[in-house]
Amino acid sequence: MMNDHPRNEFYQAALARVVHRESVVLEIGAGSGLLSIIAASLGAKCVVAIEANQHLAAVAREIIRRNGYSDRVHIINKMSTDVSPEELAPYGTPDILLSEILGTLMLGESALHYVMDARQRLVAPRCEVVPLRGCQFATLVDSADIASITSVKDWQGIDLSWFNTLQDTTSMVFTKQYGFRFSSCDYHELAPRQPVLRVDFSSDTVGVWRGEKRSRLQVSRAGTVHAILASWEVYADADEELIMATHPDATLHNFPRDMQWGQAIQLIEDMAQEGSAPVPFVVAAGEWLTLVTRFSVDGVTMQFELLRDTPHPKQSGPVHAD
Repeated sequence: MMNDHPRNEFYQAALARVVHRESVVLEIGAGSGLLSIIAASLGAKCVVAIEANQHLAAVAREIIRRNGYSDRVHIINKMSTDVSPEELAPYGTPDILLSEILGTLMLGESALHYVMDARQRLVAPRCEVVPLRGCQFATLVDSADIASITSVKDWQGIDLSWFNTLQDTTSMVFTKQYGFRFSSCDYHELAPRQPVLRVDFSSDTVGVWRGEKRSRLQVSRAGTVHAILASWEVYADADEELIMATHPDATLHNFPRDMQWGQAIQLIEDMAQEGSAPVPFVVAAGEWLTLVTRFSVDGVTMQFELLRDTPHPKQSGPVHAD
């Protein structure tokens, strides 16, 4: 993660927008202390970095000392939820809340839980939050490479297709668990990338997502929907001009980001057709579909379902098929 230099630059640019010489910064999940050092190097008066892991906290203290910031960057070795406002009082009330506890799924490491708790208990009411917002996206993808490692047909005349009855089309799986980089796969996007979960880290609360969200989308290219790909963006500002993303085109030439976050995929089957094994979801250019996204209450996990739809006259438009 530390070797993801564009990530570090994103945080440097985001902090440069809000840090001033009287700033008191609170970081949740300090890790190496790098982001806290960046905040101090930009002129913050004081940075309090919370790190739950005892060994990481010790390493961060030493890195901070070696870089000459021990007088302004202070480590607290606790879970942020266990830190009291009284412990922060000697440093002043934080007016900037900094975190990088994002997962392969944007909220997969419970980022909103910890940010919300700190926002409500530990910082000033009008605190700046970095990152400010985020959005989880879903993309329909056609990929023979994915099919080649998640399904089987035959070998030298031996029919192996019955093995596909074990194919899991309900779970979200990180591509790292499959052992490959999605960004290096041969794939095609079959419809525009869909935003399925928007988060404002400065105001949203855990539990705001219940049930499901439905999005209508039009297929732009004929093919087979082998999987739905999950990737995200986070933004440093309300205009969403400063962005950090995990889309495949953002990780293709960023090996550390691919290894740290990468993407998640859920295999897709055509539930409208019966078969002894999952039936491929074949689509035509111009076809309308409904993407159903089901969330856990906290938004940490999600599950997708794809349904066939009928065209809606008001939403019809030009479609380009390859």
